[in-house]
Amino acid sequence: MRAPYMTRLGLAAVLLAAAVAACSGGDDPPGADGTPDSGNPTPVDSGTPDAGDSGTPSTPDSGPDAGEPDAGVDAGTDAGTPDAGQPEGTVTIPNKLSELGLFTGTPATGDFQPVAGNVPYELTTPLFSDYSLKSRTLYVPAGKAAVYSASDVLDLPVGTIITKTFAFPADFREPDKNVRPLETRILVRQPNGWEAYPYVWNDALTEADKAVGGKVFKNFEFIDAEGVAKKFDYLVPQRNQCQKCHHVVDEQDNQQLLPIGVKARYLNRDYVYGGQTLNQLQHLADLGKLTGLPPAIQVPRAPDAFNVDEASLEVRARTYLDINCAHCHNPKAQPGITSRLFLDIKTTDEFSLGHCKRPGSAGSGVGGEFDIVPGDHATSILWYRMNTEESGKMMPEIGRALRHDAGSQLIADWIDAMPPRTCK
Repeated sequence: MRAPYMTRLGLAAVLLAAAVAACSGGDDPPGADGTPDSGNPTPVDSGTPDAGDSGTPSTPDSGPDAGEPDAGVDAGTDAGTPDAGQPEGTVTIPNKLSELGLFTGTPATGDFQPVAGNVPYELTTPLFSDYSLKSRTLYVPAGKAAVYSASDVLDLPVGTIITKTFAFPADFREPDKNVRPLETRILVRQPNGWEAYPYVWNDALTEADKAVGGKVFKNFEFIDAEGVAKKFDYLVPQRNQCQKCHHVVDEQDNQQLLPIGVKARYLNRDYVYGGQTLNQLQHLADLGKLTGLPPAIQVPRAPDAFNVDEASLEVRARTYLDINCAHCHNPKAQPGITSRLFLDIKTTDEFSLGHCKRPGSAGSGVGGEFDIVPGDHATSILWYRMNTEESGKMMPEIGRALRHDAGSQLIADWIDAMPPRTCK
């Protein structure tokens, strides 16, 4: 199991930073101490349930600013009480990532780690994002807990913060060396729903600053696992672009932001906490951060899509589509509603999966006439749009600039293995 990159960032990362352009169970709330969480090499997370303190991780200011950042001067001086006039539980979003109190150290000093209570986790199959290494954490406020769901996103309480840090080694043949983080994205469960914010790391790797307008790292370079040099423009999305992927449509046709990966089937895997290998869901339950968890045998598990020993080709391909595409292509998201192409793991109807289905709005020059031509990936639009790097034609529309070679090959193999059909 590859260790999270946070434990590998050292002073060498500073050298790389000079060569590249500068793009959530403990008892105490983030910021209360400098103790790293148990998912790291020097763990102290006791694994005991919360004592019921307030647990608000933010540092609110004194004005009714509806979540806009304050000037940072009051960081750490109050007791986590919401701003006057704001709904109870509101998390004030600071300009500096450090002011959230979710991590200690910095990438520059090689000791960037989640505090106790900010629980690290990994997914069985992660979403592809230009080959970036990702480190994820989940903070659930003290005295509160998520509610288990067998198929949907965990019901996470107000005050929950999910973080995901994106980083690249200089050379993927040595993924533990010269690792340079570009951004940390957070999802915050506010009283009125989820909010998303990107933070961009500075050149010195000493702080990440809120970047509501996003950022582009022009001509970003790395060496891939095969030794091939890659150069591309890495996009840190604008805050309003996050809704493009992270959304569902409610009964009133309003789009609502929603996390993607925090589903039981993707969290049902082991992680090393304090030198002890534990199931992530059971660990959250033991910490008092998850209720309703059934016996392990009843919990679904999505396989590692690239481990042939874990599942069949079809299940692995469907899993890849589920985590990478189904947040848009499902019956409750606008792209799925428009295209009628549903790639979520629950869909069983072949036509809804794209078999011999003409797309609603793909346009011309996208590799064929049908979403999937069973037995022939080369004339299937689904594969073409995953494989191309041409802007305006590739899928997803944002979130990647590079082709995922292994993912593209997996879907090609799946389509080619289908009984051939002539689509009309």
